[in-house]
Amino acid sequence: MRGILAWPFGLALSGLYELTDSYLLSIVLLTLVVRLLLLPASVSQQKNSAKQVRLNTKVNKIKQKYAGNQQKIQEETQALYQREGFGAANMGCAPMFVQLFVMLGLYEVIYSPITYVLRFSQEKVTALQNALKVVVENSSKNSRGVELQILNKISSTFQGTSGVSAEDVNELVTLKDNFLIGGIDLTSKPDSSDPGLLWIIPILAFLTAMLSSIFMYMKQRKQNPEMAKNPSMGCMTFMSPVMSLVFTFMFPAGIGVYWIISNIFAFIQQVVLTYVYSPKKVIAQQMVDETVARRSKENNTKRRADIEKK
Repeated sequence: MRGILAWPFGLALSGLYELTDSYLLSIVLLTLVVRLLLLPASVSQQKNSAKQVRLNTKVNKIKQKYAGNQQKIQEETQALYQREGFGAANMGCAPMFVQLFVMLGLYEVIYSPITYVLRFSQEKVTALQNALKVVVENSSKNSRGVELQILNKISSTFQGTSGVSAEDVNELVTLKDNFLIGGIDLTSKPDSSDPGLLWIIPILAFLTAMLSSIFMYMKQRKQNPEMAKNPSMGCMTFMSPVMSLVFTFMFPAGIGVYWIISNIFAFIQQVVLTYVYSPKKVIAQQMVDETVARRSKENNTKRRADIEKK
């Protein structure tokens, strides 16, 4: 399953790496491409969020009218959503599932750069593992890090092995050099018990995630003050940044870099979509569309009546 998800992203990252000759720039461009592919879902989500602002007044009236009768409130609210063409299910679940699959595919690519970026065969990877004496425990988690360990151990003095040519070794050494960014080795995991340069990755992951979370919280507070009063909103605001902090200590720094870049692009996207599809603009366009549709219906009815008179 992981291989199926990783294949298209690996192909894209490999092409970008050949084009840029920079692993970091390749990740940046790939993350941008992924964000652009997810843009339609994000636009739909933003429009749906703006529609909900318009419907909040009507929903509150339903709650007041049927106070104490939760079943009736739910029935009338669903009927309202159906009449208005509002899909509550589109508020985040579908885009989140899409992003989950994208993330799984990208993580596999970042964990296996020799296979997906250099396009080495599994036979070559196994030969390198044996020659460099890369030992892993019998678990999928550890075996997934074999290629990063190979890059850690490879050097220009390595003479190659059966099925691995000198040209292959040069490619590996070049890729390894690309994993060194300002003294930070993207193949290594930050050590939570030993503060060091690698701690920059989790800290930046936390701060960039916090930026998006605070922006979304302020936006929700402005659009739906009643929901913002819910204590759970505050917990949700900090949950994503804390998860980013924890997870980036669990994975190689390369994955943390992807996470940071993704957070930055997500924040920029949120700001742009909030401006372009602000509730006021969306509601105004809806009112125009509804007026046009109503007048068109009235004109059609009038024409049919005129035809019948003749």
